[in-house]
Amino acid sequence: MNWFKKILVSVALLNIAIGPAFAGTMTEAEKAKMSQYKEYLEPMGYRLVVDEESKKALVYDKSSNKLAMEIPFGEEENLRKFSPKSLNRMLLDEMVRVKGAGKAAFSHSMKSLPTESLIFFVAMGAVVAGQLITNYSQNPVAMKQHIDHQLSPIGVFGFFAFMASQGLTSNVLAMYMTNPKFHHMIPYLGMTVGAFVQSYLSQVASDPNVMACGKVMLGGQVNEKDQAAGVDADPCSKAYEYLVLKKKIWEFAPGMVSMLASSALAGLGQSIVTRAVLRLTGVDIALWLVPGSYQLKGIRLLIVKGLQIGVFVAIDAWLNRKVTYAWKNFFDGADFKDMNEDLVKNMNDLKKSQWTASSATMKDSLKKFRSKMTDWRMMNLSEVYEAHQAWSENLFQLTSMYNSSYAFYNAFVNEVRNVKYNMSPLKPLTIAYPLNGVNAKGLEAGKEDLYFQSPKMVENWQSDTVMDAVSVMDAVTKSEDYKYFMPLEKKKWEEIRNLLASDDHMKQGEGLALLNQTIEIAVQNIAASMNYRKYLVQLKTSMGKPDPMLEPGRGFLATYDSAPSTAENFKGTSYYRQVGVFFTPKMTDYLMMQMICGPDVEKGESSVKKSRGFPSVFVPPQLRVAGDNFEAQCQTFGMAKLKAQNIYTFPVQTASKKMYKGFLSYLVENTRDGVVGTEQEASFPNWWVRTTEAQMQKAFEDYGKSYDEIVVNMMRTIYRQDRESYSNVFAKIWDKIGNGTKNFFDREFWGEVRKDKATLNRGPISNGAINAAFQEERAYLSVLSDMLVPAAQYKMDLATILTQTPTVADIKAVEDQFAILNAQLKQIKIVNVDGREAIQSTLENYQLEEQLQKIQAALTNVSNKLGVGDDKSQAVVKLTASQQEVAVATLENLQSLASEIMMYGSMANAVSWDKIRNVKQANIQKQQFNNEIQEKLSAMRGMTLPGKH
Repeated sequence: MNWFKKILVSVALLNIAIGPAFAGTMTEAEKAKMSQYKEYLEPMGYRLVVDEESKKALVYDKSSNKLAMEIPFGEEENLRKFSPKSLNRMLLDEMVRVKGAGKAAFSHSMKSLPTESLIFFVAMGAVVAGQLITNYSQNPVAMKQHIDHQLSPIGVFGFFAFMASQGLTSNVLAMYMTNPKFHHMIPYLGMTVGAFVQSYLSQVASDPNVMACGKVMLGGQVNEKDQAAGVDADPCSKAYEYLVLKKKIWEFAPGMVSMLASSALAGLGQSIVTRAVLRLTGVDIALWLVPGSYQLKGIRLLIVKGLQIGVFVAIDAWLNRKVTYAWKNFFDGADFKDMNEDLVKNMNDLKKSQWTASSATMKDSLKKFRSKMTDWRMMNLSEVYEAHQAWSENLFQLTSMYNSSYAFYNAFVNEVRNVKYNMSPLKPLTIAYPLNGVNAKGLEAGKEDLYFQSPKMVENWQSDTVMDAVSVMDAVTKSEDYKYFMPLEKKKWEEIRNLLASDDHMKQGEGLALLNQTIEIAVQNIAASMNYRKYLVQLKTSMGKPDPMLEPGRGFLATYDSAPSTAENFKGTSYYRQVGVFFTPKMTDYLMMQMICGPDVEKGESSVKKSRGFPSVFVPPQLRVAGDNFEAQCQTFGMAKLKAQNIYTFPVQTASKKMYKGFLSYLVENTRDGVVGTEQEASFPNWWVRTTEAQMQKAFEDYGKSYDEIVVNMMRTIYRQDRESYSNVFAKIWDKIGNGTKNFFDREFWGEVRKDKATLNRGPISNGAINAAFQEERAYLSVLSDMLVPAAQYKMDLATILTQTPTVADIKAVEDQFAILNAQLKQIKIVNVDGREAIQSTLENYQLEEQLQKIQAALTNVSNKLGVGDDKSQAVVKLTASQQEVAVATLENLQSLASEIMMYGSMANAVSWDKIRNVKQANIQKQQFNNEIQEKLSAMRGMTLPGKH
């Protein structure tokens, strides 16, 4: 952190340099100056008195006659203190003090990390809890994110950086801010620097070239591993491009402004609170808020630190978005003027070259324009995006576990029904899978689902692999290495070999189980022969990952978990690794025990668990018959005591005293009849919809009420017609500063600012996302139009482009499809329901997907007409290589833009159960299927459906 210390040293130097200005000797000229100051201060309400005897000038407030300022005279002796030699010595002294402050801060940070982390955790938790109470809809999983971040390595390191830099800053500020009136500001200014360093380190360090540059500067080299991780051959140049040319450092500016403002507000707040407590409550409680109390030290530490951190973070969280919004409008908005000019210039340069020049500059301009426009809309919709991301996290595990549970439950119940009514010769729940995990010899790639679908057929091929392994064992037995096996090792080797060589697949499974057990013992036994361990592991690896399932039905669960088609049902789903007293390492183990221990939805027990501040969770329901008591096995006390294998071997006793070996065998005979159904009809899907899906629908209705706030905000924001922002205020103030400060405080000026607070941002792009999107779309269409129907000169003005509709027929067809997509979004209405604003939408997600396909079809037509599509026969113009490259880049940007606009509709429907499930589309498809079947039946009977001729 030497760079940071250098900054602080400069502060020390400044402090030394300006000292003499306040200590100079009063000369005749300066006395005349004092007379001028007196004339200047009198009209402003101040009275200046020169006290020759005390050698100082005094400034009083006229109304209160209170002393406002003292200006001391200086003497020759004092002036000598500021000679160059003395200044140099004082500078060195100041640097020593700063260095000492840095060491003290680092040492304190190391020693206090656990305590300070706890205080920070509690304080931040309090802020998060407050946000959950006041604005739950913005981030329903805020508490989980808070806990996850604090416990992560990055969170701990970031907090240490925060502490160290905050401590260093506070120590140095305390050295120079000697007036006690300003001491309450020190912690907050320190936190500003600490929070900046924490953010800066984490974001800057995310670029691999920054870290690699440091490595090179220390004499290291960029190796192949670095380059594979994205490091450039010249990392320092690339890091400079990332930080400076791409303005990464500039992105921190609004955050820094926000944090400084937060420091001021928080410091002012503490000062006011402290005085108020002194007045109202007395000294004892006030000591909790200010340094110096040793009574109740632990409580004071928590309250002081907690309040300081909590107030700072809370204010910054509120202020940051507002400052960033204004900052982005003021600075980024103006960038679009330059981008507009660049696009026009680059196009015309290419046209002047007859499109023979390189298109690299134009493609780069298009890429930057696309990126900047996306960032602009995201900035304007930042609150919505943040909330949508939080809600997605909140509901992801809920919906993914719901879908995973239904898929597995349905497959399992179908097999239970198969056993109960003898519907198939193969009954996976009643057979063992002794060669589970062994590679099937000769099985073609892409046929891995056969392990699940046809286990008995694949088992014969697996046995061939085992026999090949036996041949390897025989070769080892004849080798020189075998002679050095110990007697017990030879005995075990022969035992495994004889079991694997059996024609009985169950015996082979026992041999595989013994092999796994022997390896587990051998690797932990340092006395075992090295070659013995080596050959055991090689033997196992040669067969794949043998994991014999000798308990009936367990192999069905194992192959369901691993087969590509069924494993897809579990992708991305998190689950608990323990149910009751059983360890559940696999998803199927967990779901198996949930069928025993889950909530009884038929009795109204809830499968949806909601906890404020944490993601919602779906808990799969129980399927076993009512009346059997498994409370002892389902209660969770501490860590799991029994392995997963015990789920399938544990002695299970029913209320009627009937015994089963394992819960799977129990469920085969004791799944509820209402779940299994009859021989003629399966009832599980209807049972699930009636009991479990009904709970999900009710939960989503409740979620929707909170999420409506987000969508209402989104719809208003994306369809804003003005360019409202606070940036115009800054623009007026900026201009005023530029013209001098003489009339800066004119009432007329500030009245004008208030009256015209927010009319225009500094750029041509609308703050409304839809208008901004169509400005971008029209820009791309203008490029494509110029290629189909070239003009003498390319012209494009983003400020007025929405008033100019495309005239080329094929381009207008693209515009029309975008307009239809926009019309679909307008089906999402803001209505009033029970005194609150809510969303009413007739739009379905599948309609958005269909419209996106239509836009892509229109773009495909344009690409064909330009000769850059698949069908070159439709080309109406012949483009050069440069034109083709620009055309392709423009078409790709339009496709990306269409997807972004479609996403707005998807976000609006994100917490609607029917729309997430695409229920209407499913019903339409089901009705179409039923009509097709009915038509076939009618044709067979010689009938015609009504209305069909």
